[in-house]
Amino acid sequence: MIKYTLKLISFFIFIHFVNTTLHAQKKEITQSSLEKDIVELLKWFPGEYDNHQQVYKEAVNNTSKEKRHRQTHHIFFPVQIKSIPGKLLYAQQSQHYNLNDIYRQRIYAFNVDLEENAIKLTIYTPKNSEQLLNAHLNPSIFKTLKKDDFYLKPGCDVFWKKANNQFEGYLKNNACSYFSKKFNTQVYLNETLILRKDALLLDDTAVDKKGNLVFGVNDKGPTINLKEKDCIH
Repeated sequence: MIKYTLKLISFFIFIHFVNTTLHAQKKEITQSSLEKDIVELLKWFPGEYDNHQQVYKEAVNNTSKEKRHRQTHHIFFPVQIKSIPGKLLYAQQSQHYNLNDIYRQRIYAFNVDLEENAIKLTIYTPKNSEQLLNAHLNPSIFKTLKKDDFYLKPGCDVFWKKANNQFEGYLKNNACSYFSKKFNTQVYLNETLILRKDALLLDDTAVDKKGNLVFGVNDKGPTINLKEKDCIH
């Protein structure tokens, strides 16, 4: 009986030790590793990406039109805007093999989020997108900008976590909702992302209040954007 009791005590001591160790590791990840991760993420992210190979493969394989991805080109360029906190990238995204057919311009601000235990990407949308056209080719433009030149969409922050040899990003489920002037409807956007050293995978779907698809890949699978070159400030 005494031997059994000692084994039981030893077992609970072991469980307590494991829990304490795991808690300490989690605390260390939250307070220390995220700063390291954000530095690594921003070494990988800047660059130009394109999904041409995916589009070409789908054409060669006679993939049905409803399953094909549109061609997209992405530019992510490091910038600084004094009144916006965090590490910043300028994002300019175009489509249909036309660099002038721009469908998105944003400022991405990366900061550590201790509550989510992740890197938080806050998205700033320019009030005057024409002002930022091809701004990566003339970065002095950013010296004149301030936070008031942008607006935020509540709930549309992207959270990134390091997982093995990649970063995985996500929107909180149905948290990103806004009225789209382009589609003249309220949209609910959900998205998952994967960033590797050589690629950016985007899997996004936007629906209306009734659940009808407004835009996004839906069931096509992620857009696979391969990195073509680095963008260095």
